[in-house]
Formats: sequence, structure tokens, C-alpha cells
Amino acid sequence: MWKPIAFFFMLALCFTACKNSRQHRETERAFYYWKSIFAPTSYEKRRADSLGVTTLYLKLFDVVWNKTSKAPEPAARLLVKDTAWLLQKKIIPAVFITNECFYEQDSMQIVQLAKNITSLAGKLAEQNGFGSYPELQVDCDWSGATRDRYFQFLRTVRELNRGKRIAATIRLHQVKYRQSSGVPPVDRGLLMCYNMGDLQQAAVKNSIIDAQEFRRYIQRVATYPLPLDAGLPLFSWVVVFDKGAYAGLIRNADISPGGAPALERSGTGYRVLKDTLLGGRLIKTGQFLRPERSDAATVNAVGRLLSGKLGGRKLSVALYHLDSLTLNKYSLYELESIYNSLR
Repeated sequence: MWKPIAFFFMLALCFTACKNSRQHRETERAFYYWKSIFAPTSYEKRRADSLGVTTLYLKLFDVVWNKTSKAPEPAARLLVKDTAWLLQKKIIPAVFITNECFYEQDSMQIVQLAKNITSLAGKLAEQNGFGSYPELQVDCDWSGATRDRYFQFLRTVRELNRGKRIAATIRLHQVKYRQSSGVPPVDRGLLMCYNMGDLQQAAVKNSIIDAQEFRRYIQRVATYPLPLDAGLPLFSWVVVFDKGAYAGLIRNADISPGGAPALERSGTGYRVLKDTLLGGRLIKTGQFLRPERSDAATVNAVGRLLSGKLGGRKLSVALYHLDSLTLNKYSLYELESIYNSLR
């Protein structure tokens, strides 16, 4: 009689232990800061501090391809105007590199690029008081055509930055198609859980984030051979189509139902009835607008789905990005819930 009771008692203990193990994952709360001038508003700083954010992923500069000189070059270098608050945080410098920078580079040029980026990153960090940063993140949406050169670049960056962790951003398609994309030779990856659909396709409902679409990608996350951190979106935009063709983005623009008489609801978006301004841009009669946003419920759902696939007891959860226009759209409770979705 006692054996079944003992069995069920042990089963309950195991279930509780597993549940508590998942609930007590240590998450490091972070924000991306992706502007070229670091001058956060008092509201942005208060909101980050209220959320217990300890880490900032800080973009130092972009690396873009110069078609004239046929060489990569730095752009949008960071200018820091608020060192006092910045230095209260753990800072992870990030460098964004366009994929074009790797198309026409030979091995010697790749090595030189790694040296140039390491040198400039170190110089900017030292000038602004965080020269002893623990980790450098490289952000590049590499392709099958550039994979080998990009990976050689990353290996060289690791060699030049001994004593620091090197991390790379990972897109969802690079996890799903791991065989062709390869796995970058770095210490950690940050999985970007956004930009899930093709925004240039009119039939897509929300190219930023879609929980159903996310399910198609996450099956291979659990077996991905890198420790992964998580990046979740808070941004929004309006996608513009002209005669069925993609015609650009209007960032941080909102379309409120009934508040725009020049627009008429149509399918997943709005048909423009007469020329008007939206977000400072002229939109023309006949164009189609598809508003997309990262609503809190969907971001939370994606976080919970990802949590079940991630191993490890510690990870960074980075929200993109620290900006008043973005943060005003979310309550403190909603942001807390998003962070907690990965505990």
C-alpha cells in the first residue's frame, strides 16, 4: 500500500524540483542602445533603473562597404554625452558590419579588417571610460556566400582579444538552416527573436514578431552548439507598399483606428485615400500601409516559447531598444513580464 504513495510522493518532488529549476534561471536584464549619440533622457534612465537593468549593449560604430574605394570603412561612430550614468552599467560594446564587407575580401584583408575593428573598438571604449569591457559583440547577417570569410574574421578577432569573450548575433534562419549557415566560432551567441518574416511581402501579417511563425524556427535552438542569450523586440514601424511593391518603412509611426481619415482599413493594413503625411513622410493616394508592432503579449509568448528551448542557468535578456518613443508604449508591468518570461 505504501509503495504507490511513496512513488507519487517522489514524482511530486521531482516535478517541483524541475519547476523550481526553470523558475530560478538567472537572467541578466539588458537593453540595446543603438543610437550614434549616447544621451539617454531622464525618463529612459529611470525606466531602465526601475526594471533593474544592469547591462547595456552599446553600438560603437557601423562598418559599411564603400563602393568608391572598394573597402570597408567605419560609420556612425558613437559620441558619448552621459558618461556618469553609462559607467554605472555593465557595458558590452557592439559593432555592426554589413554583409557586403565580406564579399570581395581576401584572407589578408580579412585579417586587417579584424585588426582595424579591434583597434577602433578599444580606442572608443578607452576614451569613454570602459576600456576593460568583458565582451565584444559582432552583429552581421552573414550568408552562405560570405560565411567562410566572416568566420575567418571572427577567429582573428578572438585571437586579437584574448581575455575577452567574443559574441555574435544569430538570426533565426541561421539556427534553422544551421548546415548551410554554419556556427560562428565565438564564445556566445545572442539569438535575435525578431524580423521573422519578409517585410517586403504584402501578404505577411507582421514581419517583426509572430509567435506562430517563431514556432517554425525554434525546434533546433535546444541543440545549437553555442550558449545563447536572447534579444527581444520593442520597436514598431509602418511598411509602405506602392502598387503591390515594397516602398519603404516609416519608423515609430502609429496608425490609430478611426484617427486617420485619409486611410481606409483593408486586410492587414490601410489603403491611402488621399495624399497625407505620416511620421513626417508623404504617403500618396492608392498606397497600402501595414502597421507592425511588437505588442507585449506576443513578445511575452515568444519569450516563454524560447525559455523552454534554452539550456543553462544564466543568460542575458536584451530588449531592443532603449528609446522614449518605444518605452512609452509599454507599462512597467508589461516590461517586467517580458523579462520574466525567460526565467
